[in-house]
Amino acid sequence: MGRTLIVAEKPAQAREYARTLGVRGKRDGFLENEHYVITWCFGHLMELERPEAYMDLDQVGRRWSLQRLPVLPGSHEFRRVVKASARQQYQVIEQWLKAQEIEQVICGTDADREGQLLFQEVWDTVGCQKPLARLWVSSLTTEAIQDGLNRLRSGESVAGLAAAGYGRSFADWDFGMNLTEGFTALFGSFDSVRKKPNVISIGRVQTPTLALIVEREWEIERFVAEPYFEVNSEFTATQGNYVGKWFKPGEQGHRLTDRQVAEAIVAKTQGNPGIIVKLEQKEVSEPPPLLFDLTSLTITASKRYNLSAERVLQVAQSLYEKKAITYPRTDCPYLPADLVVKLPAHLQAVRQGPYLKIAEEAARHDVPSGKRVIQAISAHHAIIPTTEKLALARLTDEEQKLYDLIVRRFLAIWFPAARFEQTEVVTEVANEPFRTKGKVMLSQGWKQVYATDDEPAARTKDGGAVDDENAALPPLKIGEAIQTTRVYIEEKTTKPPKRFTQGDLLKAMETAGKQIDDETLRQQLKGKGLGTVATRPAILENLLERGYIVQEQKVLKATAKGSELIRLIREQLPQARLLISAEMTGQMEFDLARVEKGELDLNRFMFSVAEAIGGIIEELRSFERIHGKTPLALGPAGVRNKTGTSRKVGAVRKAGKTAESDIGRTKVSRKRRQAPPNNLTAPSENQNTITASTPTTNSEPRTSILALGTCPRCGESVIEGKKGYGCANWRAGCHFVVWKNPICGKVLTPNQIKSLLKKGKTPLIKGFKAKNGQSFAAYLTWEDKTNGTLKFEFVKK
Repeated sequence: MGRTLIVAEKPAQAREYARTLGVRGKRDGFLENEHYVITWCFGHLMELERPEAYMDLDQVGRRWSLQRLPVLPGSHEFRRVVKASARQQYQVIEQWLKAQEIEQVICGTDADREGQLLFQEVWDTVGCQKPLARLWVSSLTTEAIQDGLNRLRSGESVAGLAAAGYGRSFADWDFGMNLTEGFTALFGSFDSVRKKPNVISIGRVQTPTLALIVEREWEIERFVAEPYFEVNSEFTATQGNYVGKWFKPGEQGHRLTDRQVAEAIVAKTQGNPGIIVKLEQKEVSEPPPLLFDLTSLTITASKRYNLSAERVLQVAQSLYEKKAITYPRTDCPYLPADLVVKLPAHLQAVRQGPYLKIAEEAARHDVPSGKRVIQAISAHHAIIPTTEKLALARLTDEEQKLYDLIVRRFLAIWFPAARFEQTEVVTEVANEPFRTKGKVMLSQGWKQVYATDDEPAARTKDGGAVDDENAALPPLKIGEAIQTTRVYIEEKTTKPPKRFTQGDLLKAMETAGKQIDDETLRQQLKGKGLGTVATRPAILENLLERGYIVQEQKVLKATAKGSELIRLIREQLPQARLLISAEMTGQMEFDLARVEKGELDLNRFMFSVAEAIGGIIEELRSFERIHGKTPLALGPAGVRNKTGTSRKVGAVRKAGKTAESDIGRTKVSRKRRQAPPNNLTAPSENQNTITASTPTTNSEPRTSILALGTCPRCGESVIEGKKGYGCANWRAGCHFVVWKNPICGKVLTPNQIKSLLKKGKTPLIKGFKAKNGQSFAAYLTWEDKTNGTLKFEFVKK
């Protein structure tokens, strides 16, 4: 009687298969008994050969150059080699695939595109023709494995998945190998700090992802804060007090930008009686959040625990291998209908420790079956706890945190929607409308899953406490007369776009750069994003490792190297702009999904890839003929730490003959470095202006080349330096500078300088400290623009 060979993705997975099937015989590289042989890969055992394998090196040479490109093998011409580190394990698998006693082979790698590919590479290279089945499981519990073995899929059913895996691999090779060599040959240089070439890495997913970060940075640089005014009021009604905010009927989101208009509203309404002209009350509900897919789990863990995307995936994979959660590399937040009958067993598994009481309460509700939980799915379902009862104490701290997120999200779907009473009141005073909103919780519903001793849930209507977002209102009625007790102006400023966190960027990648906050709509746009849930964390790590971005605390910032690459492509390489088009790359992911479904032939997909790359290579040749080699910036001289962030220890740029960290190399005297002149003095109680005495020499080296505005003296750009904001034309003798010395305790920011250069004054700055210790708010305006002297301008009362 013949035996069955099962090929797992990794040893831990193979051990779980062996435990389920009672396979106990341990050998070198495999496990066996009289019925089964179970062996494993170590991820990808094979890799595609480098472009040189397809070249006549005696003719084209060994040095990277555009003359060697493009190299575009057909889909059946790609050559694979066994990785040196994997040769022994490959031989084990090859031996068993060829063994006569093996009658059937089961692919038991991870049930996704990449898992299928790493098996398919070995299977096709060996040329095995034996009957092939596919084990498709979503968790490594004994029950799930046994169920999967009872319902094996045919090898033909995953042929499309294998084709899509090859398509992804070939396309990434074509883009990466051809364009990295081409861009490096033209725009690379030698990094004298690291003693190695400055490689300009290009990737099908990596480059448009970098573009998202760079373009966000440009939006922030271009942003100039605009002041606006809110008119707030305090009212006294028959049974209590409440507040309101002035609004313009028919213009949602209207902002008052003219202070005089705001002051006129205050003068018109201050102390006057009013009347309630509108009072609407309605009950609203908030359903439980969708179950986690990998992206939403990463976003939540990134915000709450500051875990990197790569770390979240690692911890989730560890929980999966410990049989704590179902398969984590999923982009689906729903469960299939056939899992409904098993959900009570999943709930029973978490009825312990901190989840005992809430799980018992959940069990009193019906099994979840609504459309927000149950839908038809084609691949992996949402991440939920398995049916195995876990020893929580054996989990690491990070594992406990991630497991807690997953368990509570799973528990939440058992509860009904949270219900609120929402009230909107419009009060009219001297024909000026003020809006008031109130919201009171009627029933906690699923929110009780997240209530802790440290975060008490909002009280119900009869309990009396209010929701954090909206205050409870006293009893009011339409037509009721009220008295205005106070009307006042609150000055605010518009805020620039926020930089991406890793979680934010993953969400943007998923929707190809479109800002989608609604969770349900986000699901509808899946399939046209950048990369997949399994590959996106690695893309972020590559951008960090290759010096295109840095992480400062939680936010991602583009380096000079990253910014220059995207600017070059956007402004000078129109054919290459498809590389920074999120929509184009999203369309390629969509086409790969069509390959998987059998709707698009792999050869047609690869033809479109080759056509695009050929056009870009031709454009690079044309650029070289006109401009010659043009080195881009080097990456930051930094080291990666264990949390996946970058510690910046310096930055060097070499574009032409310009150095980013050395725009001005004038020596600065020791005295000047220790005590730069404080060119602004604090006002006394009777003083309402200050002056800035700008030094006539500019010896400050600057660490950035971002233009903040136009120099008032010579018309060149003003840029930020380490100790001031000065003219980029300093070498030619322009000495305009505004120092970063504290002005009554406040240091001017780049955005405030932008406003000063563009409008002649900063936005309102709060928190200045006078000599008597009192705080005050004021604008800063020019006293003498060409010399950079400033003065205070106080808010008119």
